[in-house]
Parts: sequence; C-alpha cells; structure tokens
Amino acid sequence: MAWAWEELVRLYDKLKAGGKPVCPIAHTYITAHIAVLIDKDGNFLAAMDPEVKGELVAVPCTAESETRTSGAAPHLISDQLQYVAELKGHEKLHKEYIKQLANYVSKNPSDAYAYAVCKYVVNNNITDDIQEIIKRNKGIPEHKLNVVFGVYGINDTGSDLQWTEYYLNTLPKNGICSVTGVKDYIPSAYPACIMSQSGKEKLFMSGSQVGYIASQKVIHALQYLVYAAKNAERIEAEYKLHDLFDGKISEPDFLQWVSNKYSGAEDGIMQILIAKEQE
Repeated sequence: MAWAWEELVRLYDKLKAGGKPVCPIAHTYITAHIAVLIDKDGNFLAAMDPEVKGELVAVPCTAESETRTSGAAPHLISDQLQYVAELKGHEKLHKEYIKQLANYVSKNPSDAYAYAVCKYVVNNNITDDIQEIIKRNKGIPEHKLNVVFGVYGINDTGSDLQWTEYYLNTLPKNGICSVTGVKDYIPSAYPACIMSQSGKEKLFMSGSQVGYIASQKVIHALQYLVYAAKNAERIEAEYKLHDLFDGKISEPDFLQWVSNKYSGAEDGIMQILIAKEQE
C-alpha cells in the first residue's frame, strides 16, 4: 500500500499548491455549534449559532488531541465547551487547555489569533457570554458543544498555520517514515473518522511506522476527496444564498457567481429563487 500513500501525499501537495481548501497539517475538522467573535485584544464582541448548519471547520490540534478517546488532550484553540470553559466536573480538561494555549502563546507572541483567544478565555467566563445559545442547542450535551473562535480583523481564523510550523518543529524525529523514507515523528496512534465525521475507520495502525506528516497528508487528501470539498462548496453556496436574501448582494451578482461557479445551473437556481419569493 505504500505506493498508494505516496500518491495521496503528492495529491495533498498538489491540492495545497492549487489553493484548494485542504485541511492543514496539525489540524482536524470539527462541526461548528457555537461561534464566538472577539477582538484582537481578547474582548468579547458577539456569539451566535452558525448561520449555516453542519459547517466543518479545520482547527489546530495535536497528535494526542486528534486521537483522544478519554483523558485530557485539548485542541489548541477551538474545541468542546468542556475544554474552553471551566465547567463543573470538567475542571481538569479546562486547566490543560489553558496550560497548552498559554504555553504556545508565550513562545509565539506574534500569533495574533491565538493571543486574542488566550487572553479572552483566561480573563473571562465564556459560559456567561454564550448562555442563551447553549439553551437553544437541543440534543447535544452542553459539555460536548463545539466552540469555534473568530477574531475580528484577522482573516482565515479557525485554522492557524503558525501553529503548524511551531508544532512540527517540536515533534521529535523518532523514526524513519515508511512512506517517505525520511526521518519524522512516528505517532503512537493515528486518528479515526477518515471517511466521515462519525466513522471509526482507521487507515494506519500503531506500529505501521508512517510518519506524522505523511499520515496527515494522506488522511486530509482522502477527507478532501470524500467529503470536505463537497462540504466547503455547500457552505459557500448557502452563505451566498443568505447574502442574497439578506440584501447583501444583488440578484445579478448572485447569478453571475452561479454562472462562474456552476455553469449551466442558472435556470434551476432561478426556479428556486422564484419559489422562495412566493412562500
């Protein structure tokens, strides 16, 4: 199978070079349940339910947090409420989250995104700011709600490429990758949920000697092909529709976007718009 993994590594590099929205290395996908917007000084601005449901967001993670099943293994910035807030019964998780984020920020003060989030979660009780949204969420236990942070004035928050560079430099090169043949960090475990967000399948088992970088590229390339690309297109289209119905863009501009993105679908889209107006 090594040849197949090599092809997927090359595919990942090609997708990234072409500007495709592949998940960065040292990142994982989470479904956004609550969006919190702060300013660059860590001051709370707003909290909201995601305008589009089921949006997948690529967020910084560690090898441990991406494979966690139990124990305290926080993602770096955006994570479940039991990590980003001090909830009763989950204090240890929050403590580990703050410790990891504060340590990273102390060594990378130029990372404005991480700095702002760190300042906010250290100095504020996030549950006070999102209490009304928590009440509206039904069917998901409070501590399992995913909180995604955005910082006003900073583009592309969610993912953090400064974290990727820093994290890869901290990993010990403890073996030779069986895919690339170069020295890399060989993880003790690999993530599941490759083909879907709820799946349990794994590509690599412990002892496979696949390096961290190669495993990340293989997994994220497959995710892009199976569901991430489709999800990104759905999210973009739904946001465009929201902008149209909210009057943020004109109908001609929207149809021009449709023509550029989905040539030949203009008539079908117009029928949807006409039906929407008649509701």
